[in-house]
Amino acid sequence: MRYFISLFFTLITLTGICQIVGKYSSKDQSQLYELTVKWERYWNIHNMDSMGTLLRNDVDFVNVGGGWLKGKEETVALHKKNHATIFKTSAWTTDSVAIKYVKPDLAILHIKWSIKGDFDPDGTPRNPRHGVFTWVVTKQNHEWLLLAVHNVNVREAPAK
Repeated sequence: MRYFISLFFTLITLTGICQIVGKYSSKDQSQLYELTVKWERYWNIHNMDSMGTLLRNDVDFVNVGGGWLKGKEETVALHKKNHATIFKTSAWTTDSVAIKYVKPDLAILHIKWSIKGDFDPDGTPRNPRHGVFTWVVTKQNHEWLLLAVHNVNVREAPAK
């Protein structure tokens, strides 16, 4: 009996500590999806200063090349450089968005994307490609911003 009472109080304590939100308000959902809409818009007009407004100052950003950018300033600077060169004629499309609800001020987004019109560093045009972003976003002062980003290219499965 004492075991069950102890288990009961442990579960109550864990429930309070590990708050899991099943659904955000419609306003939060709209704001989270709007982040991906803004990302696509800013990418396609090559406005990396505007893209920077989606980032927290302390963002960690891992790009498809494995580069780990630390902070908004470094992230925006590299994107500006790349949008003047390898991404200057690129077109981004957000293919799908999935939101994982963690708690009222924290969410994880998985964004499938495609891109065309970009170049390798040597100037060779790249084939259109696809990838997946993982974004960790936090809500501060009623605004959702990216805290951590990881981006990967999706490789085609080898032919059998």
